Amino acid sequence: MSNQTFINVGPYWDVVHRHRASFFSTIAAGLVLTMVALVLIPKQYTSSVLLQAWHSDVQPALIGAEAPNISSNPHIETRLEALSEETIARSHLEELISKHGLYARDGKREPGAIGKMAGSITINIPDSVMQSTTPNRFEKLLPPDAVEISFQYPNPAKAQAVANDLGDIMIDAYGKELERHNADTIKLLSSEVDETRGKLAESQRQIKILKEKYRGSMPQDLDDNVKALQALQLQLERSAESTSKTDSSDAASSNSPKPNTPDSALAALRTKLVALRAQYSDEYPEVIETKSQIAILEKEVANLSKQAAAVPKPNSATTLIQQQIADYQRAVAETPAHEEAIAAVNRDYEILSSRYHDLNNLLFEARADQAVLERGQGERLKVLQSAGLPITPSYPNRLLIIGGGLALTLIVALAIPFGLFYTDSSFKDSDDVRGEFADVNTIVISRVPEVESRYANGASQSAQTLLALPGNGVAYDSNAIVNGQSANGGHTAVDGESANGNGANGNFHPLMGAAARFAQRYPAPPLVAAGEGMISSAADEFQLLAFKLRSWAAQHDAKVFVVASGIGGEGKSFVALNLAAALAVSGSGTLLIDGDIRAPFQHYAFPVPKVGGLLGYLQGTTEFAWTLLPTPVPGLSLLPAGGTSNRAPEYLASTKMDELIETVKASGAYQYIIIDTPPALLVPDAQILARAGDGTILVTAADSTSRAATTKTFLMLDPETLFGVVLNRFKPSYSTVRSERYSRYGRYGRYGRYGKYSKYSDSETIR
Repeated sequence: MSNQTFINVGPYWDVVHRHRASFFSTIAAGLVLTMVALVLIPKQYTSSVLLQAWHSDVQPALIGAEAPNISSNPHIETRLEALSEETIARSHLEELISKHGLYARDGKREPGAIGKMAGSITINIPDSVMQSTTPNRFEKLLPPDAVEISFQYPNPAKAQAVANDLGDIMIDAYGKELERHNADTIKLLSSEVDETRGKLAESQRQIKILKEKYRGSMPQDLDDNVKALQALQLQLERSAESTSKTDSSDAASSNSPKPNTPDSALAALRTKLVALRAQYSDEYPEVIETKSQIAILEKEVANLSKQAAAVPKPNSATTLIQQQIADYQRAVAETPAHEEAIAAVNRDYEILSSRYHDLNNLLFEARADQAVLERGQGERLKVLQSAGLPITPSYPNRLLIIGGGLALTLIVALAIPFGLFYTDSSFKDSDDVRGEFADVNTIVISRVPEVESRYANGASQSAQTLLALPGNGVAYDSNAIVNGQSANGGHTAVDGESANGNGANGNFHPLMGAAARFAQRYPAPPLVAAGEGMISSAADEFQLLAFKLRSWAAQHDAKVFVVASGIGGEGKSFVALNLAAALAVSGSGTLLIDGDIRAPFQHYAFPVPKVGGLLGYLQGTTEFAWTLLPTPVPGLSLLPAGGTSNRAPEYLASTKMDELIETVKASGAYQYIIIDTPPALLVPDAQILARAGDGTILVTAADSTSRAATTKTFLMLDPETLFGVVLNRFKPSYSTVRSERYSRYGRYGRYGRYGKYSKYSDSETIR
């Protein structure tokens, strides 16, 4: 089995085809509105001027300045944003409006002219203009420094003139902006140069002060200081050796301590401590006291020794050498710090010096640019392409309007059929009926385009055939005839004819005068299942309905069938007439009773004479034998309504009506009795007649009658006697009609044009 999925658009096309009248009318209306929009929308013409930034014709390098850094120059787009706002300033727009007489009506300026003009001006600066090395046909390839100014106006000549004036305004504004910018630049650079010069002088003064302060400990003095330090240390070592030899000879004499000195007292305490330890332990109080005295004297002796060593001998060579060594050591140690301090000051000086040099160059360049600009050879805007006279309008966009109109029209045209389809609650086909009413026979009767065309042309069958006498189908009422008013509301032609001679063999005359006009206004139900006007496809469908009815009647022992509908105009009388004719031509004797004594129509279907009919029999003015009339269809008899009455429920519910039904059923001349009734939702006549019948046929119009009305009528009827639902005026979907054609079997012998299934059938007559 194939898993391929097919896309079926048939159901969607069926929806459109079902409401094709609204679809094509919407298409036509949309096309007309689109063409009207193209004609009525005011045309606007757009003219554009193209400007470009031209660099200086004289380079500053030629007059002594350094070559400028092109990358440092500000791009034109950074200036044009402000220039664009200045170009469309209110003062400029008012000047242009007054100069060219724009937006004037009856010699006066229109309200809001300034805003309209500002909205009609378009300025494309470089970052908004599409730049491409390989542009397509939808892009503009403009130079990098180009500016496009466009103006839109109904008058092409004025649009051109205003666009050129706007270009001149921007050129003047650009020149003034450059002059102001150069003047401000020179002023700023001059102040910066003066400030930097002062800082540079201050930095030089600080360097001089540090050099005086750190003289002798500068980085360049480090090598000399190290060499001198080494020489002094060598000299100090030699002096120390000679001094040590002299002091050794005096050491012996100085070994014994001198009296009355800390050293002699310390020696005495030590001798005493030795003697005490020989006699006592270390915990003896005198021993402990002696130890503490010895410790105190030892500290004093040590301090005296340090002081004696620290105090040099006056005017000694060793002392001078030591002082010099200490000075050089301090100078060597301070050299890195002094070097760092001087380096920081030097860096500041170099930065200031470089900035001062750069500022001088910039100042010189600015003055050179100012000089070139004053000579008219500096950077400026020039017209690259003047505004031309527009030939074709830029607005409205014809392609956009046509495309948008077609798209919108198509969307609306498709939305209307689908909206009508999905909001329509009527039955569309037999599946809808079966889904609403389960276990109920559903019979479909297709539309009959031939009959509809006759109605549309005003040539109904009743007006073409020989009909009854004036007042046909109306109960005989001498007062009504004298007054010229028929019982069914129509005017009659009073020609002196009486009821004598009425019956099966009565004389037939065509309707004339008011009766003929009434017949044209309310045409007879078309007979399409029998006779000369038989339509084969419709006759086949009624024969199928008759076959199912005979089968159902045989199963339920039914003979009398009531044809009912919810509302008027559903084709109830049409179905009753043609069902009776189909039963008759199939060989079953059939009686058609027009039970609608409020607005009868069945008497217009045949050229029958004037008789009392059903109403006359129920009123007791006409014998039953005189009410039954033959028709041109063999086997079919008609019991016309015989007139109209507002007391219809009273007559239909009377015993006379029961007697009539029993008499007809007992008669062996008729196998089936078909009763036509008024709308069931409007009057109770159908419910009364359904009580006397053996079966009920509910008629509903496809694509017309609401589902609620049909359902309500269905609930009013007895489900035990309900034969089925007839879906009248059914029209199959377009895709169904196409798929049901027999294609190559269409010319199969004498059945070559077999109704709607033949591929040779006219698509306009397919039902």
